[in-house]
Amino acid sequence: MINKKDKKRKDVLKEKSTIEALKFQTRWGYEKQFGVSSSLYSALLDTELNNVIELGLHEDLLSIKNFVEDVKNCLGVEPIVELGDFYYSLVAISLGIAKIADINRLGMPTAWHELMKKKILSIYYPNEIRNIVVEYAKQKNYNTSTYLGQPIVKFNRLFLKIDRNI
Repeated sequence: MINKKDKKRKDVLKEKSTIEALKFQTRWGYEKQFGVSSSLYSALLDTELNNVIELGLHEDLLSIKNFVEDVKNCLGVEPIVELGDFYYSLVAISLGIAKIADINRLGMPTAWHELMKKKILSIYYPNEIRNIVVEYAKQKNYNTSTYLGQPIVKFNRLFLKIDRNI
């Protein structure tokens, strides 16, 4: 009985710390990339962040962020600017998962419930580097597979399709 309570308590604390980490890293990334925060973008960021947390995607987004950072640090390559399913997400842009040339091109917050229905979200790397990124993911023991011949990295609730820029 005590072990079950301890496990539940540890799970709740782990989830709470993951949510706090996501909030902090998103805010910090936003301010680092865009400087002074306007109230409009701050409200959009809060709305989207709350949506992500409600859907339970906080762990997946942090894992995807770590994957993108690993690839950047080891291979020196980042996702292609303004391509992929994360392109309009202010949270993903703040975390460094996606890149955007001009923040003023953003509109409404990303509808994460729609993205979650897709299950498989795309991230684009340059054509000549994409296969190297896939091999790197396999070497670093990310859960990889293929879907219709395309490489994917599996996370808890989302799948990340590593696509190439054609």
